[in-house]
Parts: sequence; structure tokens; C-alpha cells
Amino acid sequence: MQSAFYQIPGALISANPHFMIHRIDSSRFAQYGALLEELKVDDLLETAHRLTAIPQEGNIYVASLPELEVLDEAKSLSAYFEGEEIQVGYCNGRNRSINGAEYHKSPELFIAVTDCLQFLTPFSQLKDFNSVHTNAAELFYFPKGSVALIKAKVLHLAPLCVHQEGFKSIIVLPKGTNEPLDQEGRYRENTEEDRLLFKQNKWMLAHPNRIQLTSQGVKIGLEGENLSIKPL
Repeated sequence: MQSAFYQIPGALISANPHFMIHRIDSSRFAQYGALLEELKVDDLLETAHRLTAIPQEGNIYVASLPELEVLDEAKSLSAYFEGEEIQVGYCNGRNRSINGAEYHKSPELFIAVTDCLQFLTPFSQLKDFNSVHTNAAELFYFPKGSVALIKAKVLHLAPLCVHQEGFKSIIVLPKGTNEPLDQEGRYRENTEEDRLLFKQNKWMLAHPNRIQLTSQGVKIGLEGENLSIKPL
């Protein structure tokens, strides 16, 4: 039986009639990740809500926030990464569009501090490490307080806001993820996939309209419409 906790607001569905918005407690989500419903994250949620802010425009990503990492709840999360050292940070913002697609070769633990949306795309839709079409993306609703472990190589990017005031989220990844490449990594292009390596444990494609990414050297490869949602 599906829980009312994951119910998608009717107003959000009405505001976005051109999208099928999926619940994360549905079988549809299983190919992308798993819910961690028993995981206690109250202290993480309270700390992120209190200490992090939503920017006036755009998004902000902080890979590691010590005030989150010192919490007992955070220290237990390495178990989801085979005991590997982790970083606990946050992504907040006012994003409304898909903009690009990235993947990691590790899971990503995602905690919705506010209601969020995310576009997720199967890795199998990535064509020859060169392109992926936005029509392969599926849109999921993450209610405030939900926790999910996103599988390795699932294509995603920043969350999208459900409400006009923006979103807050906690992002847990192996330590060092999203740090700049060392010189060897920066200039290594031995395979097609190497061309997508943008930062440590971060392979990425940008939509041609997303100048903030293409101007940094992210390979253009997200084809189709730059899908955008309408928040409440």
C-alpha cells in the first residue's frame, strides 16, 4: 500500500500537465534507487534547514559542510558506500529546468530538506558517451524529509523547486567527489567516456542552452527541449 507521505500535490500536477510526475514509492523508481525509510535524519534535516540558505537566483552546491558531517546521523551513512569515507553537503536553489545530465560511479544519498523534484534518466539512454535525449528523462517528486539512495550511473543533475521560494537538499557522496581533476585526469582522453569527466567522480553533459555549464567546458550532449517545470 502506498503511503500518503509520498502523495504528489494535486496543485503541482495541475500546474505541470505536460509532465507525468512519479512517486518515489512506486515501482517506477526502483530502477533508479531505493527509499531509506527507516533511516533517522531528523538532526541532519534540522541542521541543514537552520544553517543553509537558498540563493536569490540559481543554485548553490557545497560538497562538504562540517556542521552536517559531525552529526552522529551523518557518521553512519558510510555504510551505504561500503564503508568508504564520505562527504555530506547540500544543494539549494531555485532551479526549474533539466539543464544537463551527470552521473557518478558510486551511489548518491539524497535527502529532501524541502519538497523537491528530480529528473532521472537510465544510464542505458546515454548513446556512445556522446548524447542523451531529454525525452528519456522521468520526473520524480521527493517530499520534504524523504531519503533515497540513488544508484551509481543514474543520470541526474540539480533538484528542481516545487515551491516558488526554492528548494533545499542534502547530498552525500564519496569524499572527493566534485573536486577539481588533477593534471592527469584533466588531460586524459583515452576513451569516449573520458571526454565527459568534468570533476572527480563526475561525468557530465550539458544542454546547449545552459551557458553556465558549457562555458566551463562541459561537453554539449543533452539533446531535445530543456525541460522546465512550473513551481507552486
